[in-house]
Amino acid sequence: MTADVQYGPEVASVYDWFISRNIPVGPTLERLRPAVTGARVLELGVGTGRVALPVAALAERVVGLDNSPAMLARLRAKELPANLDLVEADVRHRLPLTGRFQAAYATLGSLACVRSRAELGAALAHVRQVLEPGAAFCFDLYSVPLYRQLADLGPVTIPTEDPAGTATCTVDVDGDRLTTGTTVDPLDAPSVHFSEQVLLIAPDEVRALLAEAGFTDVHVEPAGPHEPYDWYRCRAGSGAAPTDRTGGLPC
Repeated sequence: MTADVQYGPEVASVYDWFISRNIPVGPTLERLRPAVTGARVLELGVGTGRVALPVAALAERVVGLDNSPAMLARLRAKELPANLDLVEADVRHRLPLTGRFQAAYATLGSLACVRSRAELGAALAHVRQVLEPGAAFCFDLYSVPLYRQLADLGPVTIPTEDPAGTATCTVDVDGDRLTTGTTVDPLDAPSVHFSEQVLLIAPDEVRALLAEAGFTDVHVEPAGPHEPYDWYRCRAGSGAAPTDRTGGLPC
């Protein structure tokens, strides 16, 4: 969800079978269930619907936002429930949404796809602007200790199934910038390469940005051993939502 769309046609072409299939949605759904059941819900970084589709079965209404036309096209090609709407937009900018939401969430590090702490702060403020006071906001961000360890390992190749082949992943950390690269090599299809660059930021800094954006009751569940993400829960404060501080970030 950065200015340059990171999830283009390449990653969209393998996302469902390479990523969604290999990351069980059940634990995430159980974490979200209390907040989304019967609620008007916003997902940031809806992708191909890995989480939005099961959440729609619980919620009154779900709006899925993404800045990748390729990912949204994959999702639109599926059979969508009547209470799921899709919007192409970038969370770094004021969101083109009407009404207020009772809950919002982002998974698989979607909110980390920004270029700086200032952009993350702007994104959080934009989310707060479309939430009702007291609304729940849940999201995850990349675990700093884990990804620094992974960067020391060098390239890692793993087998894939259905389709059979391999996937090679690289991780590089330069200050607060995390860059990952993935090459998927099916045995009977062309290789697909995609990369991602995200902000690597510690929980204490995230807490400060959340407070500035108007969120309260912040709880952080640090990633466990070999878990990729820290999990955050907070609520929209009762005060007025912050005004747009970005000054118009470039698209």
